[in-house]
Amino acid sequence: MTETPTQNINRVWMLVEFKDYKKEFFVEKKAFLDMTNSERASSKMGCNNLSFSYSINDSKSIQFSQGIATRMYCDDAMKLENDFLNEIPSIKNYKVEGHFLTLTSSNGEKMVFVAQDWD
Repeated sequence: MTETPTQNINRVWMLVEFKDYKKEFFVEKKAFLDMTNSERASSKMGCNNLSFSYSINDSKSIQFSQGIATRMYCDDAMKLENDFLNEIPSIKNYKVEGHFLTLTSSNGEKMVFVAQDWD
């Protein structure tokens, strides 16, 4: 059976690397990106529920819509949430290697995730 490009990306991913944030901060906030739905992604960076659509064009290119979010105020998580929401629409490429997903924006900014179901 031939694997389609989305089969290995449709998982829940835990954020482990983005900008100058520490990995421990992502763990504390339980920052994740849920891509189990093949057209709509959801996320949480420690405060609000985030949602956006996405489409995969081939084995390496991806496009996200501008995200929407609930409107709670969380002092310590707002910067990460705003950085994530500002960056996600500029994501153009993805790469899955083993249990890791790397999203890369048009300006070279990277977000690295590890699969939630990986031990």
